[in-house]
This record gives sequence, C-alpha cells and structure tokens, in this order.
Amino acid sequence: MISVRLEYAENLVKKAGNLLSRSEEELKGYFPSYSNIIANCQTAIELSAKAVFKIMGLDFPKEHQLLFERGKKGDEVKKVTKELLSKEFPKYFIYKKELPRLIFLTYFWHRFYTIAKYGIDELDIPPDKLFKKEDAELAIEHAKFCVRIADNLLTHKRGEEGGR
Repeated sequence: MISVRLEYAENLVKKAGNLLSRSEEELKGYFPSYSNIIANCQTAIELSAKAVFKIMGLDFPKEHQLLFERGKKGDEVKKVTKELLSKEFPKYFIYKKELPRLIFLTYFWHRFYTIAKYGIDELDIPPDKLFKKEDAELAIEHAKFCVRIADNLLTHKRGEEGGR
C-alpha cells in the first residue's frame, strides 16, 4: 500500500504534469500567452521540487521558491536542501546528480513568476509584452526536466516500498 507521504507527492507530480501539458498545448495554439506558459511552468517546477522533498521524507519549505538568502528562512532552506542531497536515494534512481540543477531551476524561474503574472505595473507593461516564444520554450524544457525527475523518483520510491 502506498504511504500517505507518497500519495501526497504523487498529487504534486500530477499537478505539475497537468500544468506542463497545459503549457505545451498553449504553445501550439494560434495566440499563445507566453507569460501564462512561464507562470504555469514555474509552478510545475516548484511542485516537482517539493514532491522530491516529500518523497524523500522531508518537509519542503513552504515558500513559493527555494531561496538561499541570508536570514532565518534562507537558513532553513539551506538546511533541508543539504539534508535532501545527503539522503540515500533508491538504487535505480538515475537523477541524483541532477538534483542541484532542479533546486537551481526553482530559484531561477521564481524570479519571473510575478512579472509573468502581472507584468510591470509601474510602467504599464503587460506580461505578454515581456516574454517571447523562446522564453516559453525554455520554461517548458525546464519544467519537463523537473517533472521527469520527480516522477522517476516517485516510481522508484514506490518500488522500494512495495507500492504500485
């Protein structure tokens, strides 16, 4: 039977995958909103990273990103991330060396989330005037990478625990 922790992580991975699928479909449309794609991919990246923490039995930071800045919150993020990276992962999980990049991508894309949602209000620049197709394609590529890592880890952890 699947543990409650893995069930929770599975839900995060499914949500991330749905956001990624929605972004890929929007990119194929006649008038895609590149800013919506970027916001959705940022959320997919964040959910994937948080799923990885959950799968490995760690409480993920409750912020919308994994920031390593000075102060109490930054210290907490550093501590739990170091703990994650030092964990024993399932034997056949091949992405352990990619986890630092997954963490970096949550940090990187967080920087664009608010601008992708609201633009630059003070200058009356709407979000869709700030992003181009290449930006959306990169966001999708990074989201695919992160969702794949979380999904793969979930699969291998389930196997270890005798789940489906």
